[in-house]
Amino acid sequence: MAPQPSSSPSQRYFPHERLQAYQLSRALLGRVAERRGRLRGLPGQAGPQLERALVGAHTNLCAAAASQGADAKRQFRIALSEAAEAGGCLDAALLFGALGQAEHDEWRELLLRLCACLRGLAR
Repeated sequence: MAPQPSSSPSQRYFPHERLQAYQLSRALLGRVAERRGRLRGLPGQAGPQLERALVGAHTNLCAAAASQGADAKRQFRIALSEAAEAGGCLDAALLFGALGQAEHDEWRELLLRLCACLRGLAR
């Protein structure tokens, strides 16, 4: 698992580090990183697309957290779009055997929670 950001109260934070959406996104990225080899070679580049979509959701979330007003909402909506795309890629990973059902279900639950957070942040 990837190292966690410092949780010491005397440490400074990036704006995104305090968001639950960031914690969910980071957890998903960690899972993809751990299984990157199994995701390679899927038809239609679905594995690398899952990786790109999650990275896109993550980076847009981080950018949005540092923005304000309409710009923040736009970035959060882009992150939500990327997360939704990852949901489709996740199904492809299951159907082509890169993920088992239990793993798919766990990732899907995290992804749905991320989407719910992003939807709220985009409003």
